[in-house]
Amino acid sequence: MLSVPTGKAALVPAAGLACALAFALVDPAVAPRAVAVPAAAHPAASPTASPTPSPAPGPLAGVRVAITGGLFTASLGIIWTTGHPVYGHPCAAAGGAPTPFTALVDAEDEYHFGLVAHWDATAKDFVVDNIHGDAANGKKWTAYVNDTKITTGPCATAIKDTDKVKWSLE
Repeated sequence: MLSVPTGKAALVPAAGLACALAFALVDPAVAPRAVAVPAAAHPAASPTASPTPSPAPGPLAGVRVAITGGLFTASLGIIWTTGHPVYGHPCAAAGGAPTPFTALVDAEDEYHFGLVAHWDATAKDFVVDNIHGDAANGKKWTAYVNDTKITTGPCATAIKDTDKVKWSLE
């Protein structure tokens, strides 16, 4: 690559170039989907359990995901997500729209940073317990969309293409 001020070649780290190319070459039609939780973590994910029918995915959105507040802080770049079942539970906003939680799950699927969440049967939504070893322990993982704290559950809040999703331990 050439640097603008001097016209000389500039070194580009291989990892940075690979990351830039990966985002430039991603086809939204084949964007990664969330993986199932291991059977030990969720009995419904057991291979012997009958599979949950998957409805057609909702609209596809490329959103920026960030994680802050604990020891692990990350800006994960563009994550392709849709509204889809997560760990056997529905997680899509109105019209099948993607949500802050599907964006977090799909980011975990891509980057493997470690996500622990549980289904709250009373709220009928997910609660994030731990991200990359940063446990809630008296605090709460809270989602923000475009710097605004969400007021509904993370599976009930719609997000759209180009939104910024931030999960913060507060």
